[in-house]
Amino acid sequence: MILFVTTAAHRYTLRSLVGGTFGAEVPECDAVSYEQLFAATTLPTATYVFTDFDRLFPWEVMIAAEMYRRLRDRAMRCLNDPARVMGRFELLRALHDRGYNPFDAYRADERPRPRRFPVFLRGENDHVAPRPALLRDQPELERALERRRAAGIPLHGLLVVEFAGEPIAPGVWRKFGTFRTGEAMSVSHAVVTDRWVVKGVAPAGLLTAAMLREELAVVTTNVHAARLRTAFEIAGIEWGRADHATFAGREIVYEINTNPTMRPFVPVGSPERDEALLRSRRRMAGHLHAIDTPPGPAIALDVGPQLERYRTAMRRLGGTALPRP
Repeated sequence: MILFVTTAAHRYTLRSLVGGTFGAEVPECDAVSYEQLFAATTLPTATYVFTDFDRLFPWEVMIAAEMYRRLRDRAMRCLNDPARVMGRFELLRALHDRGYNPFDAYRADERPRPRRFPVFLRGENDHVAPRPALLRDQPELERALERRRAAGIPLHGLLVVEFAGEPIAPGVWRKFGTFRTGEAMSVSHAVVTDRWVVKGVAPAGLLTAAMLREELAVVTTNVHAARLRTAFEIAGIEWGRADHATFAGREIVYEINTNPTMRPFVPVGSPERDEALLRSRRRMAGHLHAIDTPPGPAIALDVGPQLERYRTAMRRLGGTALPRP
């Protein structure tokens, strides 16, 4: 069994793996919330995959890191050490500093002076599709930040990100998603849109036969696997999806999501696109089997100091968990 640990409101991301609609045969998978994990006294023998760190309170990440180690000490396979996984800002800064990405990111409340423009603003933990404006120079950036403060919007948690992107054809932008599953890598699919914020479904008529053939070739050859592995290693992430695109002749990474939505396989009517999806999912299914843990007896959970403080606080609150994003 593989148990994915998520926030309660975001277990839907694993629906296809849990419900058998992934398009390829996967091992038994289930999703458990952090609240359920923190309340448990015994846990099943399984592979534990920790996710959703950017939706947790800092003290919850500390408890998760403690539980990761307690499970690992009980010989459970665990992926995504909460103490090592980088968040969006730390990852973008690290990828830049290590020469992987040509663009940098800054915290808006530190009054940054980016080295290259244009830049755009994005929340550190945003998951919705942003529609930011490109800010062309330092005075424009400073005016944008001042407008936010004047409107009563704090700069805390806001990032200033240097723009790095190029269209694959006039008015056409594309990014790929590549998954890491344990030690294995799998280029999954492409997203194509008519704007530089690449998210959602391509407008009718935008995709060409040549683009679909290229997507199938990229997925089939898994051509980006080696380079993307470096980004995952830097991030400390063993399960997740990297969003990346070609810029100035090399693949660059925009983010790595530890709880990506695993959509059900639904044929889209394009032979090349359907074949690309099926090939990537069959490959990923094999990777999931490789990290699967056979059934075994339930294990008693050793309660560490972080978890004990959490349980004491929950008892005082009558068992009511605090809301989260």
